Amino acid sequence: MPFNTAAADVRAHIIALLASWASLVADERAVEAPPRRVDLLAGFVRANLTWLSGHGAAQDAVEEFGVLTRAARRVCEPRPVRTVPVGDCVRAGCTGKLRAVVKAVSGISPRPSEIRCSADESHWWAYEEWTSLETGVKRRSAAVRTWYSVSDIGLLRGIPAGSIYRLANQHQWRRQKVSGKVYYHHADVTAALGG
Repeated sequence: MPFNTAAADVRAHIIALLASWASLVADERAVEAPPRRVDLLAGFVRANLTWLSGHGAAQDAVEEFGVLTRAARRVCEPRPVRTVPVGDCVRAGCTGKLRAVVKAVSGISPRPSEIRCSADESHWWAYEEWTSLETGVKRRSAAVRTWYSVSDIGLLRGIPAGSIYRLANQHQWRRQKVSGKVYYHHADVTAALGG
């Protein structure tokens, strides 16, 4: 499984903040602080919440825990929906643009869900049907996009960045660098990953 560094950072901050407030409570109430474990620290702070709410630093605690709660939610529940441009709609006579609607799955990694047309709600395709659209998009679109970033490939194919770099090196994908960002050629990606 891929290691989620953002979650690890937030967890480290949670432990540090709980330990800090538990230490304040323990020092000022002359009691022993619990071991440095999230469940024990959180239980200790919760058990002393009434005392802590009357402390002069209570407002600081509220603000610090609020900031950390929001950071944890961002890690657990990242932006739920993102759209990625695909090209012109493949349906005859439609002038709409196709966009891949990418939804996050359980806060771990984004997962493509469907392609939708901007002009007609009845023009949509499930994730499994995307490869069948490729020919139609190329035929209808005057300017087919031929270079994809690592994040584009990751979102559209559901592959972690590390695997994309490995595949690019292994299959010697053509690449170009623009403003420090690496892009890989569509034909090489398609040949290696299929469809």
